[in-house]
Amino acid sequence: MNGMIVLNKPSGISSAAAVARVKRMLGEKTVGHMGTLDPMAEGVLAIGVGKATRLFDYLCGKDKTYVAKFKFGSETDTLDALGTVTATTTDIPSIDAVSNAMQSLVGRIEQVPPAYSAKHIDGKRAYALARGGAPVEPKPVTVEIYGAELVCQPRMDEAVFKIDCSSGTYIRSICRDVGRMCGSLATLTFLRRTRSGSFRIEDSVTLDDLETIKGEAVRPAETVIDLPRYDVPPEHESDLKNGRRIGFDADGRFKIYCLGKFYGIGAAVDGALKIITYLADGD
Repeated sequence: MNGMIVLNKPSGISSAAAVARVKRMLGEKTVGHMGTLDPMAEGVLAIGVGKATRLFDYLCGKDKTYVAKFKFGSETDTLDALGTVTATTTDIPSIDAVSNAMQSLVGRIEQVPPAYSAKHIDGKRAYALARGGAPVEPKPVTVEIYGAELVCQPRMDEAVFKIDCSSGTYIRSICRDVGRMCGSLATLTFLRRTRSGSFRIEDSVTLDDLETIKGEAVRPAETVIDLPRYDVPPEHESDLKNGRRIGFDADGRFKIYCLGKFYGIGAAVDGALKIITYLADGD
């Protein structure tokens, strides 16, 4: 079985735990996820099955869309509702102040990741250092926020935003920064990823769905790759299988087919085409 599953990960479990459950349900050895979601977060988690895990290099680093709820009045060590409160305030900003602060972050910005994150510091994960009590000061990273739309204000001390951003953006850090910019403090209390690249929440399945439909949820690998198609002449099928180069009059990357069968990703350089990521079933 080779392909991708768009999982609607529930809140309360890690991405690794979600993958472990998918692996048990499908009875597959090779299963992996693309783009980690924090345990508190829910929503789109792209999961590769079998040879489709080789596609992660092509699919990672894509833009994301989130729906996030900020609660004002406190800040935690993890910057979300699962953490320990480290500071409180009675200063609750107006919704106009919150919206203006959020809009000021739209564009390319330097963002400091949370101390509890998967960033590496001196060869170790930041969250491992933080849990051990070591001081953690992640270096700022450049990210881009493409847009931020105020969805609603459930309570006077809350605001819900839809945020479109680049890969690597920490919504927890946005929440922290908006709170502080307003002269207050804020904690992320809800997070749903509704899009990761071309994978969308409306096309997802839940773990309960997967328990019932199993392999029917696996999308063929070639359907998730946004590359032009090239059909190799039948006489070159053995060249494909054996990794030999084929004469080609264009440069770039392509989805490679032969006799109607999908073989994988090919790269054409200097007049020669070769499979660089082999994905064919049964070979």
